[in-house]
Formats: sequence, C-alpha cells, structure tokens
Amino acid sequence: MSSSPDPHIPPEKPLAKEPKVGAGGVIAKLRARIRETLGQSSSPEVVAASFALGVAIAFTPLFGFHTWMALGLAFLLRLNKLDVLLGTLVVNPLTFAPVSAVAIPLGRMILRAEREALAQLPWKDLMKLEFWRTAGPSVRAVSLQWAVGMFALSFLAGILTYVIVLALVRRMRASRPRPAITGPAGPPPAAP
Repeated sequence: MSSSPDPHIPPEKPLAKEPKVGAGGVIAKLRARIRETLGQSSSPEVVAASFALGVAIAFTPLFGFHTWMALGLAFLLRLNKLDVLLGTLVVNPLTFAPVSAVAIPLGRMILRAEREALAQLPWKDLMKLEFWRTAGPSVRAVSLQWAVGMFALSFLAGILTYVIVLALVRRMRASRPRPAITGPAGPPPAAP
C-alpha cells in the first residue's frame, strides 16, 4: 500500500483477496455437482424419465418399498436418483385417499368385478374374529380391485408425467439463454 502525497486524499485500500485457484476449482466442481444432482446437465428426456419413473413407482400399491425400488431402478437405468425420489412423493398421506378413490373403481372396471357392499359390514365388530370371517372375502376382493387400479394408475401416471415434464423442461430450457462458454484468456490455440 502506498501513501498518498496529498494529506487530504485518503490512502488506497488494499484489494480484496482473490480466491485461490484451488478454492475456485472446488467451488466450480461443487456447482457442477449440484447442477448434475438436480438434473440440469441431463438431457430433457432423462429428466422427464427420472421424474416419471418416480411417479409411476409412487402409484404402485407396494408401500414401504417405494424408496428402494426408486433407487434400484434409477441406478440400473442410470437415471437421476434425486428426480426419481422426488417423483415418489406424489402419492403421500394427503393424496392417498383421493388416489384410492379412483383406483378402486378403476380396478373394479378392469377386473369386471361386482361392487362389494363394504358399508353393509358390521364395522362395530371390527376387532372380533367373526367380523373377519364374514368380511374376509369382501375385503380381499376390494383389496385386489384397489391393487389392480393402483397398477393401472401407475402406468397411466408415469406416461402422462413423462410427456408433461418433457414438454416443460424443453420449454424452460429454450426460454433461458445459455451462458457463453469461455476458455482461458489468451489467443486461440494454433491449428496444426
């Protein structure tokens, strides 16, 4: 730092330290890793397939296995694991009842089954063995209708999600200008 010859002019302040080359490299690598994790470096098809697979898994009736199925299939298919896991959150305790309300009639229609009269069961005897002897066949029939309906919704929701997410990702990426890729300062390399 040099002092100014004029006493009325304040001395120059030191410049802020520039990040070390190593630190800047680590930050750049960290940013690239975050973009990769969020699927920004992936093609729109991979992002859409990742999220659609997660949604399809969410609609399966295999509760308790969704996370393991999502991670396993994402690993096998080389999809973005975070996007697949986010897709599995579509069916959750808040959406389970409405999804099931659609799945049971859909499963009944696919199986061409009759509507079970669950409202007529003696629900006050739920904790008694006699209830389960009486209700067992009806509960099994409705459970099968629900499971078939959930698998059908899984297939439909997966396809619909892929189409919608693919269109959204393409539109978002087309509307956003791409940053210019800059190389090291200096003249371009000479042609051989």
